[in-house]
Amino acid sequence: MGFIFTNVMSSYGLLAAVLLLVAATVCSQLIRSKRAALFTSMFMLAAAAAFSAHLILVSVSLSVISIISINMFSMLFVLLFAVAMMLVNVLSYRHSRDYTSFAMLASFSFAGIFIVATAASLISIFIGLEIMAITTAFMILSDGKHGIESATKFFILSSVSIAIFAFALALILPYSGQLQLSALSASAITGNYLIVLAIVLFAAALAFEAALFPFNLWTPDVYEGAPGNITALLAGVNKKVAFVALIEIFMVVLLAYKSVFSLLFLVLAIVTMFYGNIVAIVQKSVKRMFAYSSISQAGYIVIGLAAASAFGIEASIFQMVAHAFMIIGAFALILWLESRNIRSIDDYAGLNSRNRFAALSLSVLMLSMAGIPPLIGFDGKFLLFSSALSANMLALAVLGIINSFISIYYYARVINAMYTSKEHPRLMTDRHVAAVVIACLVVVVALGIYPQPLITLATQASAAILVL
Repeated sequence: MGFIFTNVMSSYGLLAAVLLLVAATVCSQLIRSKRAALFTSMFMLAAAAAFSAHLILVSVSLSVISIISINMFSMLFVLLFAVAMMLVNVLSYRHSRDYTSFAMLASFSFAGIFIVATAASLISIFIGLEIMAITTAFMILSDGKHGIESATKFFILSSVSIAIFAFALALILPYSGQLQLSALSASAITGNYLIVLAIVLFAAALAFEAALFPFNLWTPDVYEGAPGNITALLAGVNKKVAFVALIEIFMVVLLAYKSVFSLLFLVLAIVTMFYGNIVAIVQKSVKRMFAYSSISQAGYIVIGLAAASAFGIEASIFQMVAHAFMIIGAFALILWLESRNIRSIDDYAGLNSRNRFAALSLSVLMLSMAGIPPLIGFDGKFLLFSSALSANMLALAVLGIINSFISIYYYARVINAMYTSKEHPRLMTDRHVAAVVIACLVVVVALGIYPQPLITLATQASAAILVL
């Protein structure tokens, strides 16, 4: 009894930390104190991460107030997103035009992210995604007039996504008295072609959020036009939230239509990988190149969904965690270099002579994204391709490997430029950027060399989501 009581109190403590994060950052905005806003954000996010870690360690599985599902899957992603938001906050404290406004909006965004990660119903996912999208659009606008175009394009994409999601909900509602995920997984909703149409609409809606081809319209423009700290948030957090929603819906609710959405995700994975990698090759802007690289990485993650198995979900979860740290670290460096007017691949020439830390760190992160051992990106891709093989999808695994080789080319272009002998004045690394990059490198290298802890967590999270 005491064990159950402790876990319930921890669950409510997690919910309280999220609510206090929103309330405290609103107060910080009123008094216009950057330090207070940073302290509040970091403390509450750390509290959320600590509660999540505790609930993971005790392997708890319970429901709170009937709309929040506490299990290994939800807590792993709450932990991931809390840590990622802490890193983005550190970046934004130094490089945001108005950090107090950013902190307030980011706290509301995290509340939406929390709702999606712990969603027990389709309505929860819908509300969480909408909160996240609206606050992110305003965060992009925080850059002033330079962010108007990016914010507008992002808002339009998010609006289309939410509208399609709502229409899919309307199709399902008549065939189920409630929209609880556990209730909708029952056989009562099978055998209806409108449900199949709803599957396609859910996939389309969340494909906009996850930037899957051909639903990635304007995504590179948004990445390039948004402030660097917001780009790190978009690539490292928002896109991963969309994949969490995909897993929750397609692996829990609509498992009866496995053959339909498995083929759907197979096609999406192939076209997204090729599109992202091929277009990235011709980019001259490093930031835009990483935008297309992120699209291709989304394609790799979808391989696990196409496998539609516990192993596939485990591989996708592993790669989502891995890419979150790789891309946040990369965009942190890109943000800092952009502030020094270093944007194109040509501008990166001789970076090693100007700042060895930046050149080495960015090289390690790119090699990890390319899937070079012994870094975490290699482990993620190995698991994804293995899951495809275990699902008898040999062609998908081979095409994934081919795309990995394609990506090496454009990453090598940047690395080659950075280590070109060229005399430039030295650059001093920004300490906020250095802190974020070092944290990401520790994860990328340590879990690359010894990935078993993350594999174990991903296995347990996959098992938890498939039994709902």
